Amino acid sequence: MTDKLKTLAMLDVAEVLLKESGKPLPIQDIMKNVAEVKEIPLSDIDKLTQLYMDITQSAKFVYCGDDQWDLKERNLELWDKDGYAFVHAEDIEEDTEEDLDFTEFVLEEEEEEVEAEEEDEEVEKEDLDEEIKEEKAYIDVELPVKSTDDEDIDEPEIEFDDEDYDEDEYNDIMDDFEDMYDE
Repeated sequence: MTDKLKTLAMLDVAEVLLKESGKPLPIQDIMKNVAEVKEIPLSDIDKLTQLYMDITQSAKFVYCGDDQWDLKERNLELWDKDGYAFVHAEDIEEDTEEDLDFTEFVLEEEEEEVEAEEEDEEVEKEDLDEEIKEEKAYIDVELPVKSTDDEDIDEPEIEFDDEDYDEDEYNDIMDDFEDMYDE
């Protein structure tokens, strides 16, 4: 049967091995057994990583907790659980914050670098102050500003002959114009 397993894909070999075992197996054991059957050296990290990813993403396998994996068909109650479902309150460690003083880890070379950076920051600040002064000087220059408001636009003067201008006729024309757009 081992010769027949060699021809299968790594994921299919893992499935057969789990069927034969009849119980969940640690992921490391599954990977070692598949590597043994397929004659893959344990140093071939790329193939073993691919196998791990295939098992964890495959719909055939399910995580059973405690780093145990099994076939989903035998564990349908676990199919929608994620890894957090297997964490118990006693397994959770209290987060203890420690005040760490990293200043003791600063090396002499790093101190020189820090001093050089501080000097660079001072020079940059002086340059920035100078740039701000230049910008303010430019902003303070008064430029001629022309308003774009409708009120300030010089409208062309239209001369009307008071003799030829008939207000009623003008209103009739405008009414016709408005009616044309209302239709």
